[in-house]
Amino acid sequence: MLTKENISKVAIERITELGGFLVDVKMNANNAITIHFDKHDGVLIEDCISVTKHVESVFDRDDQDYELSVCSAGLSEPFKVSEQYLKNIGKEVSIKLKDGKRKSGVIKFFDENLILEVLKKKKGSKKDYAIEEIIIPIDQIKETKLKINFK
Repeated sequence: MLTKENISKVAIERITELGGFLVDVKMNANNAITIHFDKHDGVLIEDCISVTKHVESVFDRDDQDYELSVCSAGLSEPFKVSEQYLKNIGKEVSIKLKDGKRKSGVIKFFDENLILEVLKKKKGSKKDYAIEEIIIPIDQIKETKLKINFK
């Protein structure tokens, strides 16, 4: 039977073999299924094909009618699983807290807290900045997105 849980379990088998991690599985009432996953060294088209073939080998399209899309987690999408924080240690992120405040900085460490390295203006100075580490409990984070810098 096609359920989000069954599809996730099957997809995780192959994604783990590829050295990746599952980010999300979406399934609508018409059995349109989308699997998002990521890897520390990036997702290749061949990885998506491999996961697709594995899922299709378990859930026969002749028995159950479904549409399947397998893709990498989008760069502009918010983080959904802890592995995304770990993958992006050393990279700049933008965070929206549950209280509405926003923070930006570089991920330094992640466990039950996120340690973020941020630039703060030095007191009394308009141009000088200091690097400061702040600790943000994960349960206070509403949304985290990778900042994409084009330099």
